[in-house]
Amino acid sequence: MRHSLNRAADEAVQLWVLASAQYPKHHGLVVEVATTSIIEVVSSFALNARRALEALPTSGKFPLVQPRWKWVPRSDGEVVVSNLRDALNRIIHAQKLVVGFEQLLPQVSVIDGRALVVPYIQAATDRKKLAFIDPFALSDAFLYGGYPKLVALISVQSCEVQLMESKPSVTTV
Repeated sequence: MRHSLNRAADEAVQLWVLASAQYPKHHGLVVEVATTSIIEVVSSFALNARRALEALPTSGKFPLVQPRWKWVPRSDGEVVVSNLRDALNRIIHAQKLVVGFEQLLPQVSVIDGRALVVPYIQAATDRKKLAFIDPFALSDAFLYGGYPKLVALISVQSCEVQLMESKPSVTTV
């Protein structure tokens, strides 16, 4: 579990950075590499985070509530995933995974010619229709929700092991 936890934490930070960046609208190579990087990082993160979260009760949903960018789906009725476990499962089982780029307003953009940001990815599985997942909120839910609980659990388990190892053994004469 520690390996998966460490990998998931590293990937959550990478996803945080990728979801926070501004990308030049008119530079296809940058957008293409960003798209590939986001898909690779979010896919690996989903596998490692879910593997680590298996140590916690499934009742902990860890809501996706902290967006980096303000956005709403373009039409009513589109699904926005609201909890970490559901998002991870959708990404892991995705038959379609799309990185959503949206254009920033000129007064917010720090890149000449307008900038693009990644406020969402979309995932569809064989059982669930295409839904929006906020990659920044996904990272935040793990780093501030699941990760601290898993670190505390590992700490408790380490203390238990140390206690067991420090007990004197009984020998007979």
